[in-house]
Amino acid sequence: MARWKTYRFHLGSPLAGFSVRMALPVLSWSWFQLRISTLLLLVLLASVIIGWQRDRNDLSDQIIDLEVELAQVRGMKSSWSIEQLYGPPDTLAFGDYGTAWASASADGQDEWVIAQFENEVSPAELQIYETYNPGAVYKVSVFTPIGNEVTVWQGPDPTPQGSGGGVSKIPLETIWRTKKVKVYLASKKVRGWNEIDAIGLVDQSGDVQWTRHAEASSSYGAQYSRGVFISRSFF
Repeated sequence: MARWKTYRFHLGSPLAGFSVRMALPVLSWSWFQLRISTLLLLVLLASVIIGWQRDRNDLSDQIIDLEVELAQVRGMKSSWSIEQLYGPPDTLAFGDYGTAWASASADGQDEWVIAQFENEVSPAELQIYETYNPGAVYKVSVFTPIGNEVTVWQGPDPTPQGSGGGVSKIPLETIWRTKKVKVYLASKKVRGWNEIDAIGLVDQSGDVQWTRHAEASSSYGAQYSRGVFISRSFF
């Protein structure tokens, strides 16, 4: 606890001038020790939380590795399923094809997609291959190495509505290295299924990684054989 001590300050010569007396706190050693111990406790607590988060992320990565291996063993993708986002783009034309991901409903709710990549990089750009009813992308976030979600871009979709499709190239200006991004779609504002064929993460050197695992708010996911182009009428 602090105690107070009176100090005298004199301004001027010894024969002329004026003096000021002020009471100032003097910190005791016990108070200083208390503050140091509190700081050390906070540092320890933060270290435990960060370590726990990293272990959790490592476990999540191991689960993803297992799911990717199982998907390769099965050797089959459901049309319009989340697995259609894996790897480089393979939808050969704009339109309603089962080789792209589509949400469960056309306009029932706003949607999101999480794409995970092999390596953690300093990102420069995200490339979103929109193949049907584009224009719904409005926000992108990245996940930091300890799992926090950080919004890095918001704005109108670079591929406009009515254009048929295209590659939305979105700059990712962030100090965080990442291998996991989240794409938000205003699906209710853009009529029809807003289909995405692939998502690529570009690093500062210009190298592109393609999605190796993904999650989505919903998925149409009808069962069809891999690689078959199936068009769906929705009017």
